[in-house]
Amino acid sequence: MSASDAEIIDLDAYLAEHAAVRNAGGGRGYDEGVRIVDCPLCGERRGRGWLQVEGFAAGCWNAGCEAEPRLAGGAVEWVRRLEGLRSRGEAWVFLLRRYPRRGRRLPSAGRAPEPGDWVRFPDGMRTDWGGASVFERRCLAFMDRQWGVSPADAQRWGLGRVRIGRHAHRIVIPIVMGGSPVGFLSRTIRRDLEPRYLNARSGVADDPQAECGRSASGWLFNVDALLPGADVLLVEGAGDAMGYGARGGDWMPVALLGQALTAQKLAILHRARPRRVVVALDAGPEEDRRAALHVADLRAWGVGEEVLLGRWAGAKDAGGGARLEVLGSSGFLDTLQRRMGAR
Repeated sequence: MSASDAEIIDLDAYLAEHAAVRNAGGGRGYDEGVRIVDCPLCGERRGRGWLQVEGFAAGCWNAGCEAEPRLAGGAVEWVRRLEGLRSRGEAWVFLLRRYPRRGRRLPSAGRAPEPGDWVRFPDGMRTDWGGASVFERRCLAFMDRQWGVSPADAQRWGLGRVRIGRHAHRIVIPIVMGGSPVGFLSRTIRRDLEPRYLNARSGVADDPQAECGRSASGWLFNVDALLPGADVLLVEGAGDAMGYGARGGDWMPVALLGQALTAQKLAILHRARPRRVVVALDAGPEEDRRAALHVADLRAWGVGEEVLLGRWAGAKDAGGGARLEVLGSSGFLDTLQRRMGAR
């Protein structure tokens, strides 16, 4: 499958033909991309099914439904089952051909940002890392312990720290794409503060509550470092990418910044034209299944000449200092994906 530079899928158009959206008038997460529908997988008629049209997640709140509370494989798996398609690859092709939507083009290095791209970093954010204050030293200790990131690394990645406001007691991680910031997320350094990660709110620039223009569904961390023919390590967390990069690994790390590999992210990776891609998530059965789904999606989109699975040895993840082991051949991956229902 080929894809245009930033071709994405209009799930709202798909739902308009297949389901009545119960929260179309607003509320119940509509502004955040959540669409409430009757679940076609279990047949309930009380509006307990849901799709996230930006993050491509899906699920059902009906007790006993196989999609409760979240369907493995997300909206693409939802569509595959409803349409009776054999594989995720067929589901992607179906959605791209029937429900395409032109998205924002990925800015190229040296070009001005797109009109819709803007960022308003938190008030009071500091980006100097000399260890002068107690709070700064706490942030440095956290970054070293959690990600293996040094003060020099923090400076290189443009990390910041904030003590007040919505992102108080957090380390700010800018998302730079096309040479310019398009968003940011923050990571708390306090154990009693939830959520651990907080994304910048997206919206229009004259909205005082908005912090950036681009939705998180179109973010990829360190994607600007990719050159055609690169060998790419795909991880979920920015900390994993920074930790692996700090140790000078052979693969170029790129982070999804969450669990979702959306159509926007797939289109951006397709355009980057990597040679090989290895997907390495944290250890665990759920992470193994998610990695297999990512591999299937990357293959369906033709991202890379070869897509492989990786695992971390010696620690939980790259941020903890684990060593990357690249697993398997195409045959191995095919077997894994069949076992996990990812094909």
